[in-house]
Amino acid sequence: MNPPEHEFAAPVLRLDTGLKQHYVPLPDDVARDFLDRGIKRVIVSLNGRPYRRAIQSRRGGLRFVMLSKVILREIGALEGETVLVAIKPDPQPQRVELGEEFEAVLAQDEEAAARFYSMTPGTQRSLAHYTTSAKRPETRLKRALELAHKLKTRTLHSDRE
Repeated sequence: MNPPEHEFAAPVLRLDTGLKQHYVPLPDDVARDFLDRGIKRVIVSLNGRPYRRAIQSRRGGLRFVMLSKVILREIGALEGETVLVAIKPDPQPQRVELGEEFEAVLAQDEEAAARFYSMTPGTQRSLAHYTTSAKRPETRLKRALELAHKLKTRTLHSDRE
């Protein structure tokens, strides 16, 4: 069976509760086509620019792809505007983009790297996002060093639970 690929136009909307983040809603048939095949990680192209994302869901059946401010800026879209969406399965669903600074820190710190790479891809993505979301390289490096320390000392927020 061929992997699903879909194209459609959708508005940029904003969640009003929880994480007040922008998103693009997925038509029910599109979301079902992926989720029924066990596909959650996708490459979504917005106005022609590709991004690795996950299909998210909310109670009530809403399925969507979350957008960051950076993505909105890159695709030149504002809340309420319509964007062109092309979506297909991510051929590397386990891939985690670390960013230069975090990758360099982990390459130099075996203990932190061992713990980091023992975590699930979802946890790795969350931690990597903390470093890559900073605008300035100095801040990304500072966050990468901070994470490495917390990985080694087991003082991540999730370690307290």
